[in-house]
This record gives sequence, structure tokens and C-alpha cells, in this order.
Amino acid sequence: MRGSIRTRYKGSWNIILDMGYRPDPETGKPKRIQKWYTVRGTKRDAEKKLAELLHQANRNELVEPTKMTVGTWLETWVETAIKPPNKRLRSYETYKSVIERHLKPALGSLRLQQVQPTDLQRYYTASTLAPTTLRQHHAIVHSALKAAQMQGMVTRNVATLVIGKPRQQEGHPDVLAHCWTADEAQRFLSVATGTGPQMAAFYQLALDTGARKAELCGLLWQDVDLDAGQVGIVRQLIKPGAPPRFGPPKNGNPRTITLMPKTVELLHTHKARQAETKLANRRLYQDFGLVFAKDWWGVRTHGATLGHPLQSNAIGQGEFKRLSAQAGIKAIKFHGLRHTCATLLLQAGVPVHVVQERLGHKRIEVTLGIYAHVLPAMQQDAASKLAALLHA
Repeated sequence: MRGSIRTRYKGSWNIILDMGYRPDPETGKPKRIQKWYTVRGTKRDAEKKLAELLHQANRNELVEPTKMTVGTWLETWVETAIKPPNKRLRSYETYKSVIERHLKPALGSLRLQQVQPTDLQRYYTASTLAPTTLRQHHAIVHSALKAAQMQGMVTRNVATLVIGKPRQQEGHPDVLAHCWTADEAQRFLSVATGTGPQMAAFYQLALDTGARKAELCGLLWQDVDLDAGQVGIVRQLIKPGAPPRFGPPKNGNPRTITLMPKTVELLHTHKARQAETKLANRRLYQDFGLVFAKDWWGVRTHGATLGHPLQSNAIGQGEFKRLSAQAGIKAIKFHGLRHTCATLLLQAGVPVHVVQERLGHKRIEVTLGIYAHVLPAMQQDAASKLAALLHA
């Protein structure tokens, strides 16, 4: 392969790469193929660029010039590579939201082939978002640029070259901040009992199973075996409405959890009350088989949504905070019920692998990493028990 340089005007140069001959699709005759590039600067700059292009061409790494922006590529990538069925609906919606709300306003106008590691570093440094959130943004940018590199649109993935990229915090300080003691959990459940059969069962089940909020909201009666005292976590609610949209649980791992007798008792009571509501409102109730659905307490439009899935935001941001305050205990995130469940189980001496299975973690290392704050006490307890056996 050969190349040449021509002057356009002062300070601007054309680089012409001779790619050889290829058959013309229409005539079948050999047709000379050339690629033209424009370089601004000195002749030495043009010569340096020519050498770079020839090197890339010889290694089959030559990239076609394009004026596509980062924003345009992110839009194209999320619709072609992330949109279901390629990825889960929740992942697609999350990626799309991050791109529209954060990445496009900050980086969207940059040329895809001209974006630099410093552009990404500047975005992370200027942002006031939490490190965990910025790690997510970096992962999205990294994946999008990797796809662009694989399709021959850029020569390198500049996201891999960022200095000072967002890093995960050591440990999990959020767990300790959003975790109750056994006494606090008891006081909360005592107050929650007064909210009615449905929410009493809802909060009891959350603390008993450690299930995620979307998993609780997506639970169907067909997944519950009250006689055996078990519940199957096989789906999560993706989007409420009529009909609701479900997806597999996080990590795609279904699990079966054995319930404590109190939880089974509250679910029995709730199921009976729900059946009464369905019977009394046959024309209004839209039955999707949900364990937890809107009843008259949660309906705001004259029964038009009776039977629809619970609004997860309303649970986490409204009632849950109010009940915590009423119980006189510290405010935690709803996800803190999951942390509380795991912490109390480990403190009670339940094996880590059993807690892992109950929570639905893919690997035991995840459980150990998140709940490492419980392990020192477990080690002390183990030493005491071993001493009692060996030196009684």
C-alpha cells in the first residue's frame, strides 16, 4: 500500500491512500480505490499522519473517517446492542436514562473519533454524583466505545486509558448505615402490623426472605406454597400497569425460601382479605395473580387500578419512612430490610452459603464482601465454641 501528500492550502494537507484495485460492482472492471484524509498543521504533521495511517492499514486497523458524535453513537448503540432481547428491559431503560440525562449533555457533542481520555476524566471530576453512580456511567461509556472499536469506528477505547476513573469504595459502608438491630426490626414489625393485612405481610416477608423490592412486588400466588411454608422467587416486577411486565430475578437465579411460621400466618390472613376485596369488587378488580396488589388504600382513581402492582417508589419513599419514624427507630432505605435480614441471620450463626442462597447472590464472595462486618463476631463465637469443646 502506498500513500501521498498534497497541499490543499497553507496549513492544510490532503493524504491519499492508494488501496489498490477492486472489481466495480456494476461493470465488473477493476476500479482504483483511494481514501482521502485531511490534516491541518505542518508538512511534518501530515507525514506523521501518513505513516500512522499506513501502519494501521497494514494491520487491518484503518478506521473510516466519520463526523459521528459520541451522542449519536450512544443512541445507536443502546438501541441496537442493549435493547431487548439483547439485554433485559430494566438494563435497557437504565442505560437509556443515563445516556439521555447525563452522558449526552456532557459528552454528546464531541466527535466520536476525537474524544480523549481527558474528556471522560473531566466529566468524572466535575460531577457531584456518587462514586458508585459514576462507576456505572464509566461502565456504559466503556462498553459503548468497545463496541465502536470492534466495528472499526475508532482505533482504541479511550475509556481504558482514563486516569482517575471512578473507583468502588472499600467495603460497604452503606450496609451499616442502613441496617437495623433485632430490637429495631421487632419494633418496626409491631408498628407495620397496624397498617392492615397486606402491608403487614409485605414487610414481614421482606425481613424474613431478604427479597428485593421488585421481587416482592412481582410475587404471584402461584409462587407461594403456604402449606409447605415456602415461597419461590422466580421473577421481579419490571414495569407496573395493565398488564404488568415481569422479568427474571437479578442474576437470573430463581430460588426457593422457607418461611418462618409468623410470615405464613400473615400471608394466610392477607390472602383471605384479598379474596374478600376481589369478591366485593368483581367488576373493578383486575386480577393479575399478584400477592401484593393495590387495594382501596392504594387506589387513587376510583378503582381504575384496583389489583394493579404496588407502586414501589411509594412504598420506599412514603409509607416505609413514616412507619420507621412511628416506631422510633433510625431511618434506613427499603433495601436495608435485605441487609437487616442477612446481618441477623449471620449473627445467629446461619452458615454463609445458606444466607447466600436465601438472598440470591450469584457467588458466596459477594455475600462475604457485603456483610464482612459480621464476620469478626462470628470468628469470636467460633473460637469460644471450639474452646468449650477442647478445654471444658
